[in-house]
Amino acid sequence: MATLTEASVVARNAIKWGGIGFVGITILWYIGVAAVNYYKLLNPPPLPAASAAFGTLSGVSFPESKDRPKMSLELPTGGIPSFPDRMRVYWAPTKRSGFADADTAVDTATALGFLFKPFQPTETDYVWTNQDQLNSKLEMNIISGHFILTRQWQNNPALATMGTFQSEKAVITETENYIKRIGLLNDDAVGVEKITYLKNDASKLVTALSLSDADFVQLDMFRKNIDEIDPASKSKEIIASYPFYRTDPGKGLVRAVISGSKIQNEKIVYMDYQYTNIDYAKNSTYPIKTGEEAWSELSKGGGYVTAPGPRTGEVKIRRVFLGYYDSNENQKYAMPIYVFLGDQGFTAYVSAVRNEWIAE
Repeated sequence: MATLTEASVVARNAIKWGGIGFVGITILWYIGVAAVNYYKLLNPPPLPAASAAFGTLSGVSFPESKDRPKMSLELPTGGIPSFPDRMRVYWAPTKRSGFADADTAVDTATALGFLFKPFQPTETDYVWTNQDQLNSKLEMNIISGHFILTRQWQNNPALATMGTFQSEKAVITETENYIKRIGLLNDDAVGVEKITYLKNDASKLVTALSLSDADFVQLDMFRKNIDEIDPASKSKEIIASYPFYRTDPGKGLVRAVISGSKIQNEKIVYMDYQYTNIDYAKNSTYPIKTGEEAWSELSKGGGYVTAPGPRTGEVKIRRVFLGYYDSNENQKYAMPIYVFLGDQGFTAYVSAVRNEWIAE
């Protein structure tokens, strides 16, 4: 029979070795978890297939571009970066003709200061004119709602002497508030603006050097970027941001030329309104080309080279990234594109969705 002393020694040894064993098992458990996590980091599980819920898509409708310069890549990283294997395509419902189109067009014209009955060159095109000093004219497609407003500011030379603009921010805020009041500006077209200073040169508008030198200000309003949010982030961390590009990359969905007049019907002397709706809640992921595939397509004559950039000679492409195309026409989908930016204002686009998902 064990003595009390012997039992005490056995108990102490059991506690000691049991503690050592527990610590060892705990360390091994943490090492195992870390090893599994590291393996998953190096070998992440494959993502589920892109949903492609819209089925086969109509392709991006780029204008025809015949001439293009010789292109070569000179990127900061030395090569085309890696991109995700899929992008979201957004539903952009095409407006259809309806009974209320004419009434809506008349309401818009009235809000813009055109009160008389329009001339109708076609069933869908309306033209309003005002017999005012500036020969104001409004041309509108009543189905799309797109319009061009022109006022002959040259008929009132004093308008070119009123350009005492306080700041770019004041011009943007005042113009956007006016367009919102007449119901023509959605939230996704607010926040990305470009200001161009203009001055009178023999009754033509040319670029001015600064706001203080400007007789008029041109404001272009572009659609906001689409931000990709990390679904695992509680703080809604943005992991990618995709800009919209138009056929003319320098022209907004809305372009307005603003004078310094305090009279509203003289303040906006030009407006080109080309806004189209996008339903951001209705979207689906589609597999996309790699950056190398997009570059190969562009270099072989595919894609679209925008008009403002060079059409001859040689250019070096400095940036390649993903964005979305904002068509000049009503579009059924907002489609992802590869954007290539280079020297001398060179800008080119290649449709990003893989060709097997594009209807021929």
